[in-house]
Amino acid sequence: MRSYDKIYLEHASVNIGTMFQYAVSCEYDPKMFWDMFCTSNISNEIEKGNPIYLVGHSAIDLFNYVINESEYITPECFYIPNEYYWAGWVLAQYQNLRNISFFDINRDFPIEKVLSLYNTLHEADIIKFYDIADEFINNNKKETNLKKIRRAAGLSQNELAVKSGVSIRNIQMYEQRNNDINKAQVDILLKLSKTLGCNIEDLLEY
Repeated sequence: MRSYDKIYLEHASVNIGTMFQYAVSCEYDPKMFWDMFCTSNISNEIEKGNPIYLVGHSAIDLFNYVINESEYITPECFYIPNEYYWAGWVLAQYQNLRNISFFDINRDFPIEKVLSLYNTLHEADIIKFYDIADEFINNNKKETNLKKIRRAAGLSQNELAVKSGVSIRNIQMYEQRNNDINKAQVDILLKLSKTLGCNIEDLLEY
């Protein structure tokens, strides 16, 4: 399921790509600025499909919002499309397709790795980028707290399901981050924490 309606995707992708390139042309460090974007309210609104941020603002508006959240001064900038534009554009496409937050993508597939793929992939079919991103993220994704605690307790997913009364499907979805355990029902968290001998807070992701 996509993050938001595909009708907005091309406009949003162009805006994010232009925003990122514009930031680098202003001599912001690429990793620093992308981290700022991924942790900003702007990225959260885009992920939720808020049309005000998808199509209601220019790339420079988005840039200024990110900078203003971080209290940086904006210098004059000039740019010609390059790898930074491509990186922002292709990550906007990927975020929408996989419905993963920019923050989570950046955690497991850092911007410097994306930029390193520019020469190889910027003229290739975008499907190749999706395949590489999927493989990289799956190989580097950090284990969830639930999975680490379950394994430390010596329990399989099935054993935890039987002992806790939480369905194995729910456990799998939380461990694979297909469902956000931070939004789990309190009774599910209580059952899991009691069975695993930990606090509810230990199961949450930060």
